[in-house]
Amino acid sequence: MSAQVKTLERYSLRAPANLPAANAQGLRVYKNRKYVDIAPGEIVLVRETGTVGEYRASLVSESAALGPALFLDPRSKIWTLERPQPLTGPGKVIDIDIDELIGELRREHAQKNRVHTGSDDSFEYTAAQEGALVARGLKQFSPEQVAIIRSELKAVENIFADASHAIGLKYRDADAVYESFFGTGHLNVAQRFSDSVARGLAVSREYQGVWGGEKFLGVDAHSNSAAWMYKSDFHGRLFINRKYMQRGTLSLSLGHEMLHTNRIDRFQAIGPNAADYFYLDGRLGRLLIWDSLAAYDVPERGVSEAIMRGGLTVDYLNAFSHDHDAFLFAVSDYLGIGDDLQLQAAVDAFNASPPLRAQLAVNNADSLICAAKALQVLHQNKSEYSWLDSLIED
Repeated sequence: MSAQVKTLERYSLRAPANLPAANAQGLRVYKNRKYVDIAPGEIVLVRETGTVGEYRASLVSESAALGPALFLDPRSKIWTLERPQPLTGPGKVIDIDIDELIGELRREHAQKNRVHTGSDDSFEYTAAQEGALVARGLKQFSPEQVAIIRSELKAVENIFADASHAIGLKYRDADAVYESFFGTGHLNVAQRFSDSVARGLAVSREYQGVWGGEKFLGVDAHSNSAAWMYKSDFHGRLFINRKYMQRGTLSLSLGHEMLHTNRIDRFQAIGPNAADYFYLDGRLGRLLIWDSLAAYDVPERGVSEAIMRGGLTVDYLNAFSHDHDAFLFAVSDYLGIGDDLQLQAAVDAFNASPPLRAQLAVNNADSLICAAKALQVLHQNKSEYSWLDSLIED
């Protein structure tokens, strides 16, 4: 046992006396984090991987589990690096691979109950103009790609979950994050932001559920988009550019796209229906009216801060697209004027009005997902410090 603890030394923590007892799955759940016993008095934080029921050791600062896989020994209730041997005894023993059986049942269920009937419809046709449509549903991706998608989906859920915790705990430091993404008028849109995070969390979980598998389509696209969806697509399909399928990079794109959703067939959750008024990209910060961008753990925060202080420019918007109808309509609607507003006039009005900036930002997908990510970083830092403090107090 001591050799195992030594192998897991960088993940090992001393178990506090007030840590909840292990549940039926052998997991000690504390503040939505899962811990397992690796020796008497020794625990590690674990996260579930893309494989159902598989857990790996992790650090609080990691967005995905990077440590070794751990397995519960049902006799000792200790988690080990080696899969325990099945219990044997007198009588007849039927050797059933339950994971394989469950997997087979799910595959049969998915084939009999297709999530959508939009195969080869206008949305898929439009996506095919970006490149070859190579996978419809997770079952048509390679096992390695499925593992990445599932891992990144879990990362998206964690972003929204941690952001939701940060909102609920009302960290004093969070006000600075809100001001970076929604400006000085952030208090007026706080409820809308909280609601969007809650909706994003619910939708991210449903995409990992039984009806989510067939809503992912793979495209060998020529564009620089990592993922995209069509807001009017009732099936809520997410098109993934396979050349950008990397762990740790796809989650923000998936979270962004999920925020565009409204009602989705077979889903109970309703998305926040966010728009794309503007994007956040630090590489183009030089096009904003700002001397220098502040550096943060989430780099998009510095760009948003400059925009929310009235630094948006036409050149910055044009660097992404020349289709600015969503931005123009939103500014016109806010001002209560006609839809013939020129882009420069709309930008000037945006820069001159903090309430207008806050209103567009809290309905802007990039602002929402990056604000949630910044709150996740804040929450994880607070949790890690709190955990260390509790260990010292014990």
